[in-house]
Amino acid sequence: MESGGSSSLGLSKKGKKTERNRRAWTPSEEKVLIGLMKELVMNGWKTENGFKPGYLLKLEAGMFKSLPGTDICASPHITSRITIWKRFHGSLQTMLNNNSGIGIKTRTLYHI
Repeated sequence: MESGGSSSLGLSKKGKKTERNRRAWTPSEEKVLIGLMKELVMNGWKTENGFKPGYLLKLEAGMFKSLPGTDICASPHITSRITIWKRFHGSLQTMLNNNSGIGIKTRTLYHI
């Protein structure tokens, strides 16, 4: 089994070796993706239940246009990044809403 430069071998739940591709996003790539998503929302691609079908292809095309030579694909790269953002945002929302001791002092820095 050949592995590329960014892929590594991992173990699946059943102990079989599988090939995993991991991609590290740069801050500029994330900034472009967020900008493209905001643009889709402003252009009516966002509905009550999420984005309209085909939004991932629009995001992928926008990434290619903004960052020529990028290797970012709709699936798995963009979908996994959005999933991570949702998970991170949900965790923060839960902590802030549950009186977990996390808050903001109005005249000083954040406190935990």
